[in-house]
Amino acid sequence: MTQKKYKPIGGIIAAELFTVGDRVGVEELTAGQGVAVELMDDGSKYEEVATAEESLVSVEHTLTLCSDRHLSQAWFDEDFLQRAAVEGVAARILLATGEELTLGWSERFGFEQALRLRSLRFDSGSQPNDSPRTVLTLVACDTHSALT
Repeated sequence: MTQKKYKPIGGIIAAELFTVGDRVGVEELTAGQGVAVELMDDGSKYEEVATAEESLVSVEHTLTLCSDRHLSQAWFDEDFLQRAAVEGVAARILLATGEELTLGWSERFGFEQALRLRSLRFDSGSQPNDSPRTVLTLVACDTHSALT
């Protein structure tokens, strides 16, 4: 029998979010001091889209994290949501490939182009086997890929 290759958690194994506030550098993003929520087995992903308009390249970074409703209470914290919307957040994510990426920070812009809250959505599910889930979507735009 052929084994299926399974890409767990939409390619993202883990994610930790850090409000940027008055942070100066990426070295201040200390593991364990951010908001880390256990992710569901599907629905989480990281996307980059590079576009050019009038010869100017921009890269849109979209981080979508999906968790069980009961495990994602930290995302609903009023202070966290306000800071994610206004100041932004940086994220350290671990991909299923073993790569670790830092999002919301770049050498050129620092935390100026941090990830910002696009939406926080709760979905009760519409099918008998659907689990209630929370989906957090964060977006940033700068000029460089996080993959390099």
